[in-house]
Amino acid sequence: MAKIHTHYDNLKVARGAPQEVVRAAYKALSQKYHPDKNQGDEKAARIMAIVNTAYNILSDPVRRKEHDEWIAAEEWEVEWLESSGEEGTPPRPRGENWETPAPTRNRRRMLREPRWWLGMLGGAAIGAVCALVLVQQPCLLPAALAFTAKPETIAPVTSVPAPDPDAWAIPTGAKTPPAVVKALAVTQLMVPARQPECDTDLATPAAPNGEAWPDQSGYIPGYPLGNSGREMTVVVDNSANANPVFVKIFDLERRSNVRHAYVLSNGMLTIDGLAAGKYEVRYQNIVSSSARAECSNRAARRADAGF
Repeated sequence: MAKIHTHYDNLKVARGAPQEVVRAAYKALSQKYHPDKNQGDEKAARIMAIVNTAYNILSDPVRRKEHDEWIAAEEWEVEWLESSGEEGTPPRPRGENWETPAPTRNRRRMLREPRWWLGMLGGAAIGAVCALVLVQQPCLLPAALAFTAKPETIAPVTSVPAPDPDAWAIPTGAKTPPAVVKALAVTQLMVPARQPECDTDLATPAAPNGEAWPDQSGYIPGYPLGNSGREMTVVVDNSANANPVFVKIFDLERRSNVRHAYVLSNGMLTIDGLAAGKYEVRYQNIVSSSARAECSNRAARRADAGF
């Protein structure tokens, strides 16, 4: 069966490796590919960014569980394709292979899954039942329940009820009700001030796209902007933090990132144009150049001490 490249492969550990092994592998790769030891080496910077991403996912129990589920789904599809005699994924080149695995869901898999067909048939059956009820609704009322009495005379209104303070105003003489009032959902994330963590924070001068971090707060170039709409806005307040942050807006229903942004230290960024939905705001500190030097000194002191 063709091998699925995962974040475990990027850290060169087994899939069932405990957190101690994952952390030790991350430290070893960090010492090898750290930008301070490979100045001007773009490949080392790209590998370091991939190693950071892999460790951030595997060190988080929730994100690691999601990654394991994605691996199982991908391997099931490859095994199914190979057992059915169809072409699977092309072979990967031998040697070191550094890449960030990205979940994919193609149309052929959906068409071959029995759950997809059962869902389609169930939806069609429910639609047919609803249509039958709507067409025959006048016949469902028994004749014994038919109202034959004369309409009751309604007394004239002698008092005017108090106006509803929560009601929307209707212009005088308007023939149609006003348009539905739409509310804009605004979410604010306040990043707390804290010291940089050399082992887990992004201590690399290159962004995940391989380029240098932007000079201003904004979206990271190269990433698509998903879930476009006018219903939601997210304000990232990094004014209390002395380090810049890398922010991801994660769609909980689609289980994918729809925004990738960079916010300067002591800065603020408004992420607008989001459709209504359930999101999770994820962020990670980026170690500044001065803090990177301190992290290098800490690593050197640990190495001299034998840790």
